[in-house]
Amino acid sequence: MSNVPRFNIDYIARLARLHLTPKQSKKFSKQLSDILAHIKKMDEVDLSKVEPTFQTTGLTDALRDDEIEKARILTQEEALSNAPKKSRGFFKIPKIL
Repeated sequence: MSNVPRFNIDYIARLARLHLTPKQSKKFSKQLSDILAHIKKMDEVDLSKVEPTFQTTGLTDALRDDEIEKARILTQEEALSNAPKKSRGFFKIPKIL
């Protein structure tokens, strides 16, 4: 754990509104320091010959092309066909005050 800062777990816990015992605070501080040390170790890997990757599946565009269609106007009967409640040619909804 050389050159790895010891985390102020009490400060982080206060920001997260957590109440930690001193034992928990010490445990989490060590865990976070270990995580940071592992990340720092991964920084040592030579990636100079590795191309940056932003897409791994090889798919280009899984969506269909947009197709412009003429707008279709529904009749009143079509618009009301799936309405759970209707009255005199209109949607019937609960009264809202």
